[in-house]
Amino acid sequence: ALEDVASDKDMRVFIITGAGRAFCASADIKDESRGGDQLLGHKDSYETYQFIRAMPQGVTSKLHNLDIPTIAMVNGLAIGDGFDWVLACDIRVGCENSRFMNAFLQMGLVSNTGSTWLYNRAMGISKALELLYTGDWLEAEEAKECGVLAHLVTADKLEETTMELVRKIAGKAPIPNRIVKGMMYRGLTQTLDDHLAEAAQVEVLTLTSKDHIESLASFREKRAPIYKGE
Repeated sequence: ALEDVASDKDMRVFIITGAGRAFCASADIKDESRGGDQLLGHKDSYETYQFIRAMPQGVTSKLHNLDIPTIAMVNGLAIGDGFDWVLACDIRVGCENSRFMNAFLQMGLVSNTGSTWLYNRAMGISKALELLYTGDWLEAEEAKECGVLAHLVTADKLEETTMELVRKIAGKAPIPNRIVKGMMYRGLTQTLDDHLAEAAQVEVLTLTSKDHIESLASFREKRAPIYKGE
């Protein structure tokens, strides 16, 4: 499904959410304790590595690398891999039912879906390591305070708030949206001078785009712009 999203040039915003009480509750630990192969601990090491790289790491990578804005609508529990997939999205919207946890260390494991890369970027290294070391729950209010959630609303307003955000983003010119996303993440590792040079290059391109011309025309004509991604 994520491959289809990546190849759909008409899509402007991608939303991921869960069903029922959970956003994503991660692996079935009961199955593993009964000898199931959910965590693949008994399989050949290379086979395990290949599985991890393809899925679940593939989900993290594909979510993070989508070039359109991504929103996690967190309707409930986000545990383990699910917590990472929330953080792989650009914007996170939650409600009072949103709860987050990473218990890999308590199981004698290390998270393989990006926790040690994603957590510190979302909330700072101190809080990130506390959550990993302890396996404690991160409740909705604290998730908002530490930057995991951009918006915290009541459950009955979750979809409405998310869709309002989607409409705002989708109403903007799509090419700059894609460019700004890429630049924001690259900026985490670029020098300021390199980043400014890139900004100058992309401004040259966007100044001559049809969407920029449309924005000027719509302003003069006092109407809403119609952006086509050109």
